[in-house]
Amino acid sequence: MTGSSGPWRPPAEVAAPAKEPAGPPPDDVHTAWVLWLAATAFALVGMLLNVGTTRFADLPVATRDAFRDGVDTAGATEMSVETLFTASLAVGAVLAVLAAAVTLWLAFRLRAGRGWSRTMLDIVAIFLVVDAVSVVIGVFGGVAVAGQRGEAISFVVFSLQILAGLCAATAVWRQHTPEATAFTSGGARAGE
Repeated sequence: MTGSSGPWRPPAEVAAPAKEPAGPPPDDVHTAWVLWLAATAFALVGMLLNVGTTRFADLPVATRDAFRDGVDTAGATEMSVETLFTASLAVGAVLAVLAAAVTLWLAFRLRAGRGWSRTMLDIVAIFLVVDAVSVVIGVFGGVAVAGQRGEAISFVVFSLQILAGLCAATAVWRQHTPEATAFTSGGARAGE
């Protein structure tokens, strides 16, 4: 090691910590933030209502048969198919709560001007929009049926899924306007 005199020392220039935005977020970012809060609420309430009201008997026959075949193939004979179905609903509810928490956190990061959160929210929006489109196709295609939970509850669940997708799609549009892009890419923020 030629030219070295003494122990290693960090470089003299220390990067300044990232600064917060110079002011409140632009209207488009604030609107996108509100839409993400709404989309998250609609999706979470819809999922929890769906979990709370869905029964194994509500599934289409082909889905029930596939679920039974999967349980038989796995060799889980000590538990009934209905018990495993209920367990899978509980896991789905936990995942929905976690996904909602992450989405809320990303929405708050968007409002703070973090461009990477906008990209992550774009990915979340893909899932919500695809879910909404699949519900619309299922309802108009006659695949989605009320089952034993009743048509009113099914209507509410389907409506919440569609509203979540619409809010997410609109939020993506608002968070990609020139004003919002400048805010999240550092053009309108101090120090970044």
